Amino acid sequence: MTGEILETTAVEARAVAAAEIVVPAGESGHGHGGVATLLTVAAVVAAIIGFRAAIVSNSASNSWQTALRTEVKRSAAAMGDVRLLYEAELPVALRILEARTIQAELLAAAQQQSGPARAALVMEANVQSQIITALSPSSDLATNTDYSLSSGGFDLGKALADLRSQNPDLVSLNPDKLESSGDQQAHKAQLLTLTLIPTSFSALLGVLAQPLKRRRTLLLRLGAVALGIGAILALAVEAAA
Repeated sequence: MTGEILETTAVEARAVAAAEIVVPAGESGHGHGGVATLLTVAAVVAAIIGFRAAIVSNSASNSWQTALRTEVKRSAAAMGDVRLLYEAELPVALRILEARTIQAELLAAAQQQSGPARAALVMEANVQSQIITALSPSSDLATNTDYSLSSGGFDLGKALADLRSQNPDLVSLNPDKLESSGDQQAHKAQLLTLTLIPTSFSALLGVLAQPLKRRRTLLLRLGAVALGIGAILALAVEAAA
């Protein structure tokens, strides 16, 4: 009799112990699996968005650096052409113009003289002519009639334009376009970074859902919605920007 009582007591104790470890239906392992899934997917999506934002940001930085180098190259080419015109060609052209003016004045004065005075003036005019002949090959500015003005000077603007046109590749450099491209890429990277906000909020909801058993399903659903919003926004930025 006593043995039956002890056996019955042992069975009841095992039943109580089993009842204590049974997980209620609303708190089954499916809830924990949902939390793990949400956190994993959120982490993967955040990593993809962050990686893409880093690539776009790096591309923006490269565009800015290229724009800076292009601007330096374009400015150096322009300064080189200006220096060639004003420091190399213009002084020679002005000397030729001066010699022409003096020669014309001397010949005009010789017409009014005779004897030794006339011969001296003609001789000096010949000296100026020799100067013109010696310098002319080195000055396209003075010998090209396209650059001559009716006032007797030179059309330096046209001369500089023709000089620059000899290097069209340097003239066509456009650092502004590269800089604008860099600005657009930087803006895109910022927008991609902003899409991490709903994605991070999704992960936060997943973490909160772990201890809050009664509201776990609601939090997981909200987290999934936030994650979807973040992914859709990232795709929209990628497609539009």
